[in-house]
Amino acid sequence: SSGKVEWKIMPSDYDYSRELARASFADMLHDSERNHLYRLGLQAAIKKVKERGDKVRVLDIGTGTGLLSMMAAVEGVDSIVACEEFRPMAECAQKIIQLNGFKDKIKLVRKRSTELTVGPGCDLEERANILVTEVFDTELIGEGAIGTYNHANRELLTPDRIVVPGIARMFAQVVSCNLASKWSILQDIDCGNGKIVKFDGKYRITNLVLHDVQLSQLEEADFTPISEPIQVFNFDLACKNGPIPEDEKTVQEFTASCDGKVTAVFMWWDCYTDPDNSILLSCAPYWSHKDKKEQAWRDHWMQAIYFPKSEIQVEKGESLELISNHDEYSLWFDVINKKQETSNKNSEEYLYMPMSRTRLFQVNDSEANQKYIQAIQSISTEPLKNILCLGDQSVMGLVLAASVSSAHVTILQENKRMEAVLNDMIKENDLSSRIDVYPEIQDLPSEVCYDAVVCDMFFTGSVLSWHNLLAAYHIRQLKNEGRIKENCSVVPGKFHLWLLPVHYSDLWKIRAPLHNIEGFHMKHFDDIIDKASDTCDENVEPQPLWEYPCTALAHPIRVATLNLSDPLPDNNISYTGTVDLECKEKELNGLALWSTWDLTDDLSINTGPLSDIILGKQVEWNKGHKQGVHLFKEHKM
Repeated sequence: SSGKVEWKIMPSDYDYSRELARASFADMLHDSERNHLYRLGLQAAIKKVKERGDKVRVLDIGTGTGLLSMMAAVEGVDSIVACEEFRPMAECAQKIIQLNGFKDKIKLVRKRSTELTVGPGCDLEERANILVTEVFDTELIGEGAIGTYNHANRELLTPDRIVVPGIARMFAQVVSCNLASKWSILQDIDCGNGKIVKFDGKYRITNLVLHDVQLSQLEEADFTPISEPIQVFNFDLACKNGPIPEDEKTVQEFTASCDGKVTAVFMWWDCYTDPDNSILLSCAPYWSHKDKKEQAWRDHWMQAIYFPKSEIQVEKGESLELISNHDEYSLWFDVINKKQETSNKNSEEYLYMPMSRTRLFQVNDSEANQKYIQAIQSISTEPLKNILCLGDQSVMGLVLAASVSSAHVTILQENKRMEAVLNDMIKENDLSSRIDVYPEIQDLPSEVCYDAVVCDMFFTGSVLSWHNLLAAYHIRQLKNEGRIKENCSVVPGKFHLWLLPVHYSDLWKIRAPLHNIEGFHMKHFDDIIDKASDTCDENVEPQPLWEYPCTALAHPIRVATLNLSDPLPDNNISYTGTVDLECKEKELNGLALWSTWDLTDDLSINTGPLSDIILGKQVEWNKGHKQGVHLFKEHKM
């Protein structure tokens, strides 16, 4: 957050280590339900082939650590070929397979499955009659599962093959959800006194189709179902009736279950891991899951939110159509009301917002916007003449112009696409005479001296909230160049960094060692992941903690405070102290960090908890920001 471009020399194996540490294998392998249900399905498949009197020939595509192959090996199969293209994992699998005593039972091939050869002396001596693989993601097909299954069934497997899992089903649920709208559409901002910055629902994020989240962390009050869960696709992974379609569209008619506005489509999938379709592995959110809120936690497969082309208002009992599409790698959905279809806007009429869904959610934070409005209206007894607005991907400049009628507003916006969007918005709100947009500080008119600087605390390169202290360096430059007055008001005026010792219910698994999975030793995997993590992982990483429950074990501690108007310190700021764990019912396995920004003495923007922290209780986190997470390697009470 220094504002300087600096090079950092990394170890020669940094790229290798980063690739390995970020591959999410540990998270997936900590999914004990997945491991167990895959094993049951594999055992059932092996049993069925043996009952036919056939030799059991297993192919494991994308073997990773070799876990699924080792599961097959202990069942006494005749041959196992495991392929793994990802070089770091192939090397890891070789060691793990050897350490567990299966070197002579599992043939490891370092290739993509589409490169495997079949025949005497080839990768597979003959076609396999059991395929076990896990090539899924949150969208099911986003890692190329369709192509992988179609090729394997056509080129590598026998006609009487059994595939584990053999059937996958996809479900969608149409909902009305204000939270989802904030991730999708730029909303009008009420500035008071009858002044509204209007966007008319036409500025949207149209390039990023899905938004993957832990839907089970939503409360039932956060959304209203317009439909029941609807099965939209059925994937025959064994291709018994032909290849899996690479392009498919389904249309399901349903009746609206209540009045409301259709704002989103929730999606998830499940699969049967056994040949009799009796062992179900489900990614459904709690309200559609047999185990409800006791369901297994996983982060490698979540659920996804999709956004229809138009948000349509519906009445209970109306007939609607859910249109579902997929190509080889992605999904998209729409909802049509026949009565309103002709009045729906064409998606081409919408304008692209060049920002992430998380950033759009922040821009749509009405409470924060109102606090900024109150702050700017209260900071000076004299009418403000010139206000400079800092921050990327922001509409705060329009809000300031609408809120302070006496002021001319200058916006600094480096992103060219956002600059173009801002200029359109300014014209549409009749603010062209009162707002200018410039890309760089050096482009500002030299004759103007600003009496207020307002920063919407977001910069494109910021990963953690305190990285937005880049604003302080901009303010220092403005002062040094004489572009702001001596008594210039700076909003926000202060920054505070907070720390909270917590017990993470499940998030700790993304960095925790495996030790032993389904009876197989994983120490080698633990060692290389630990080394890779030490090489490339940051001490604190960003996570949207509303998706990852944690319990407060102490009261929050303020570890740093900076006045954005004061000269910046030349040295690093450090905090050393002790924390008394006041709640010892759960183990300490991590820290949560966040920032607050004081707009005035009475108004503050909090990127962390939404409510007072209660010892021993789950923390309620701001959904519009990612917080900082530090996970302890060794957990202590």
